[in-house]
Amino acid sequence: MSTTPPKTERNQLGAALRLLLLGGILFAVGLVIVLLVDRQESSGGTGEGIGVAFMSLATVPTIAGLVLTGVALVSRRARKGKPFA
Repeated sequence: MSTTPPKTERNQLGAALRLLLLGGILFAVGLVIVLLVDRQESSGGTGEGIGVAFMSLATVPTIAGLVLTGVALVSRRARKGKPFA
């Protein structure tokens, strides 16, 4: 059974944290757009649609960050030789 070196795990966790941060920033930008547009105009949905689009785009890096975090944690556990079940 091959395991990844600790340096690779640190790199994976670093990339995962950057992806999670990117997803959080995109979500926050979308939320701010939705809240600002909601106060400024009562009719129409273009601004709200743009905000929702930003929030939905935030799911891609967030899910990738979560998956990469899981990969790094499973790799660390396998390297230490601990059982999974």
